[in-house]
Amino acid sequence: MNPTPTASAVPARRDLPEDLTWDLSPLYAAPEVWEADFARLDEVAAPVLAMQGQLTSAESVLRLMDAETELDRLLERLHTYAHLRHDEDTAQAEPQAREARIRARYAEIAAQCAWITPELLAHPEEELRAWLADPRLADCRRTLLKVLRNKPHVLSTAEETLLARGAEVLSASEQTYGLLTNADLSFPDIPGPEGAPLPLTEGTYRIYLEHGDRGVRRAAFETLLTTYGQWKNTLASTLAATVKAHVYLAEVRHFPSALEAALFDDQVPVAVYDGLIAAVRAALPLFHRYLALRRRALNLADLDMYDLYAPLVPACARKVPMAEAREWVLAACAPLGADYGAALQTAFSSRWIDWLENKGKRSGAYSSGCYDSPPYLLLNHHDRLDDAFTLAHELGHSLHSWLANRAQPHRTARYPIFLAEIASTVNELLLTHHLLEREEGADIRAHLLNHLCDSFKGTVFRQTMFAEFERDLHRWEEAGTPLTAEFLCAQYYDLNKKYYGSGFAAHPAIGHEWCRIPHFYYDFYVYKYATSFCAALVFARRLRRGEGVEAYLGLLRSGGSQDPLDAVAAAGVDLREPAVLHEAFAEFGRVLGELEAALARPQA
Repeated sequence: MNPTPTASAVPARRDLPEDLTWDLSPLYAAPEVWEADFARLDEVAAPVLAMQGQLTSAESVLRLMDAETELDRLLERLHTYAHLRHDEDTAQAEPQAREARIRARYAEIAAQCAWITPELLAHPEEELRAWLADPRLADCRRTLLKVLRNKPHVLSTAEETLLARGAEVLSASEQTYGLLTNADLSFPDIPGPEGAPLPLTEGTYRIYLEHGDRGVRRAAFETLLTTYGQWKNTLASTLAATVKAHVYLAEVRHFPSALEAALFDDQVPVAVYDGLIAAVRAALPLFHRYLALRRRALNLADLDMYDLYAPLVPACARKVPMAEAREWVLAACAPLGADYGAALQTAFSSRWIDWLENKGKRSGAYSSGCYDSPPYLLLNHHDRLDDAFTLAHELGHSLHSWLANRAQPHRTARYPIFLAEIASTVNELLLTHHLLEREEGADIRAHLLNHLCDSFKGTVFRQTMFAEFERDLHRWEEAGTPLTAEFLCAQYYDLNKKYYGSGFAAHPAIGHEWCRIPHFYYDFYVYKYATSFCAALVFARRLRRGEGVEAYLGLLRSGGSQDPLDAVAAAGVDLREPAVLHEAFAEFGRVLGELEAALARPQA
């Protein structure tokens, strides 16, 4: 059966069962307690500011770092609580104001502390390296090494202060985009298969794209993207402003391009980024083979954009209740050991998870927290198979944070996004193979194989297409090309045609899809999904064989203590080598061949 949400399926926040919402009391028991901590910020910042002009020895640097850590931990707690409360219902004024206040204070304090890096770099390099060797600064060594590495891109104290004070202004376009798309934008109902109206939201959109009735799929696709298209000029303005900010910051910090600036902190060569796009482009014939299979399986003359999520084995598109999804994830992650499993149980029993969609809630899913809080999960769960995989994915992020926070000091606990997507994707792959091993029915296996192929489609091919568009966005800006709505729609449409092939019917509305992709505001984020998926394939295969478990858990526990490419290589996978990508596409071809064979047999 196909899910057909009604208006009552999108409740108000106050109507949700408490046990299906997250418990933020470990952060703050009440807004009044948050206010009391917010009032302490000047007091906690004072010891940091008092050190200006005093960084003359290892002892003074240690005092600064200790005071800075206390300040950072307080700011993180305040911001985490504020943004989680805001995302519960983005239309509410009080949480909006609270989050805006902490963002503003973050920017203000960053400006007040902008002297730190220039003052450290004013010392001769040999003196800084002597401090690095001091055992008292062991927890700060990674911070000081990154300061040294950034020397060519650090400005004067006055210039750094100006940039820090402008941080909130430079991010305003992203904030505007978030409020417009999450709080203000609404979509008309669409006609159901029997004529009854169906409510369309970002949460129900994917459900309708999986509907067995092609008219429902098409109506959802056209209505949602046409609505975004009505705002295309506003959204082109917010996206262009964000891209301009990225280009501006790269220029003033003396980077050759915005791409190189974005890759610098992770020490990822541009060749890795460009190599990913080139490898995916070379593998497009394999992707087109999958699209042709999907067209045949759905018995369509032409496959269009709104057909890409329809299940190829509709009888298996059953509901997966939350309790069953939990048990699946626990069983699938058993190869990671008893301690990992116990932490998963804690996530469920201690209410780390905000499960259900409600009016005004931020769309999508994420894991978020800070060093002094549980790693919370925001979901918009609709009891679909995909929701079970989303649960596994976000728990991968949360358990990564849980392990890193317990193994690392505060300064090296936070891991880069480059590593984050490995942990989440490994969990998804473990769940896929767990279900393949336990299910014997040919139709169910075909459904799971199709899900794995769809994961390749969405995480490697589609995200790399996004990465190419994002790279070009910044190149166009750097070349002085105006990023108008019409230009972006035309370029995005043409890119889809190239990736999906000449035999694919690309609906004109796909040209508006860039309007609804928040990741284009995240400064070269999306390529990490694709590289992480390829690395995760290797790790998951080893873990299922009982190999490399401690090496993999060591990668998670390492947090941000190493450059990400080095950390992954230390665990046994070198993403600098094209062989990893080639192995991923070989695996896609193997799974695709198995799916083709499964669909060629009569289904039960």
